[in-house]
Parts: sequence; C-alpha cells; structure tokens
Amino acid sequence: GASRSTCEREMTSSAVVATAATGASRRQGARRVTRQRVEVARGGGRWRRVMMRASGGDAADDVGASTSSSASSSAAALVVAGADGDGRGGKTKATSSLWETIDAVPERVFAWTEKRLLTWEPPKFIWRTAATSLLFGSVLFRMLKQPKRINWEQTMQQIARIGPQTLGVSLLTSSFVGMVFTIQFCKEFAKVGLKNAIGGLLGLAFARELTPVICAIILAGRIGSAIAAELGTMQVTEQVDQLTVLGTDPIDYLVIPRVIACAISLPVLCIISFAQSLAASILLADLRYGVSPNVIVDSAAKYLEPSDLGIMTAKAVAFGAVIAVISCGWGTTTTGGAKGVGESTTASVVISLTAIFIVDFVLSLIFFQK
Repeated sequence: GASRSTCEREMTSSAVVATAATGASRRQGARRVTRQRVEVARGGGRWRRVMMRASGGDAADDVGASTSSSASSSAAALVVAGADGDGRGGKTKATSSLWETIDAVPERVFAWTEKRLLTWEPPKFIWRTAATSLLFGSVLFRMLKQPKRINWEQTMQQIARIGPQTLGVSLLTSSFVGMVFTIQFCKEFAKVGLKNAIGGLLGLAFARELTPVICAIILAGRIGSAIAAELGTMQVTEQVDQLTVLGTDPIDYLVIPRVIACAISLPVLCIISFAQSLAASILLADLRYGVSPNVIVDSAAKYLEPSDLGIMTAKAVAFGAVIAVISCGWGTTTTGGAKGVGESTTASVVISLTAIFIVDFVLSLIFFQK
C-alpha cells in the first residue's frame, strides 16, 4: 500500500510538471504571436491606438475595415503587457500616466495663458496713445456739440501766453531760413538766367511748406513741452483730481483752452513769419546778388495765389491742434513723479514732431493731388 501511494504521488507530480511545462510553452507561444501582431500593428501606423487601448483609453478614430485589426492589436498589447508577471502593472501605469500627461497639456496651456492675460499690462506707449486718441475725440466732440462749455477766459490767457513766447523765435528762425534758401536759389538760377523766377519759387516754398512746418516745430519745442510739463506736474501732484473733486471738468478747464489757443496762435505766427522770411530774402538778394526787390515782389505776386495762403493757414490750424492734444494727452497720463514728468515732456515733443510731418504729408496729398 505504501509503494502504491508513492507511485501515485510520483505520477501526480509528473502530470503537474508536464501540465505546467505545457502551459508555459503555450504562454511563450502566445507571447511570440502577440509580439508579432504588435510589430505588425506598429508598422501599420496603429501603434498609438494600440497603446491607448492598452492603457484603457478610447481611441475609436477609425471604423470599418480597420476595427478588427485594431481590436486584435489592442488585445495583443494587453497580453504582452500582462504576460510578464510583476512588469504588467508597471507598463500599464507608465503608459496611462503618459497619456494623462499629454491630455493635461491643453489645460495647462489654457491656465498659463489665462494667468498671463490677467497679469499682463500693455506698454505705456500703447495705452497713452489710446488715451490721447480718446482725448482728441472728446475735445472735438465738446467743441462742436457743446461750445457753451468752453472756458473763454482760460483760452484768452493761453493765447496771450503762447503768442509772445513763440513770436521772437519764429521770426528769427524764419529770417535765417529765408536767407539760406535765397542763397541757394540765387546762385543756381543766376547760372541759367532765371532770376525773375526767384521770388515766385521762394514765395511758394515759404507759403506751402517751410513756414507752417518751421513754426509748428518751434511751437512744439517751446509750448508743447511746457504744456506737457505743466499738466504732468499737476497730474503727479493730484491737482487734476482736486479739480474733479471741486466739480470742474479737467478737459474743459485745462485741455480745450490750450487746444484752441494753439490752433488760433499758430496761423497768426505763420503769416507774420512768412512776411519776415520773404523780407529777409528780398534784403539778401538785393545786397548780395544784386537782384532788385521789385523783381522778387513781382515774381512772388505772379506765382502766389490766395489758395496758397489758405493752405498755409489750414496746415497751421491742424499742426497747432495736434501739438496741443498730444502735449495734453501725454501730460495728463504722467506717472512716476519727477522722472515721469521729464519722460512725458521729452516724449510729447518727439511724438509731436513726428505727427507734424505725418499730418503735413496727408494735407499735402489732399491739397496738391491734382
């Protein structure tokens, strides 16, 4: 009986070992087949769907003929991932975490963008330019639709301030510019015998371009800088806020009078400077080149038309308004104490000079397009 039991146990052990060996060989064969299928799926461009299904995702992008092959590939990947004992859970978790990270990328990008937008501040130049544009629109609307709100007392004070402070520099500059152009014209035109046309060309040059542009540049440097510094100081010392608290609109009290004063004063300065530059040219041509004053005056009267003086006046009005608006806009948006006042003053002059030439081009294109 004992030998029979021993034989039975040996036979049972042999059967178990044989069964285990058969199972192991079957599993190895299944792994090889599965790996071959996975390689085929990878080579066919479906590795991403296989990995997504292996990680539990839903990648049902294609339907139809490729459904069965994708499913078999996914099953194969699952078998491969689960056939290595302890490595099964690690591979599955690694793949799952990879796709979770990829899926979280849009959310992270959105959160980063939202944070940046909430904390982003536009450059000073952009928002100050926008504020100046809005100020120009507000001034224009109030002057045209609400003329009763204009403070004429302040306007007259600003005119009395702007005119005398700018007149001397304008006359001096116009005189020397006129003499410089007289030297060039007389020297070159005398070679070709066109002395009779010198006065007309000088008159056209002065009336159409030189006089309004030169006077506008002087106004921007002399008055525009002063306006920007004055309003900038009032802004940083909270005087503008005090006006608002007292019930006075800063635009009506500070901005509109300066805009009107510059728009009125600059045309007057241009007319006086035009006469001064022409007189300086006549004097130099007579004393230096022997050209009679009557020749220059007759030539200027022949070439010049009343519309030329009208164009000069229109340009002067536009230049004066632009200079005043830019100076007031940069002054009322000043921040940062004394340093900010200096920066606003410098920026207002530079931008005013640039705007003068831009407006001059636009107006010349309108007036002289024919």
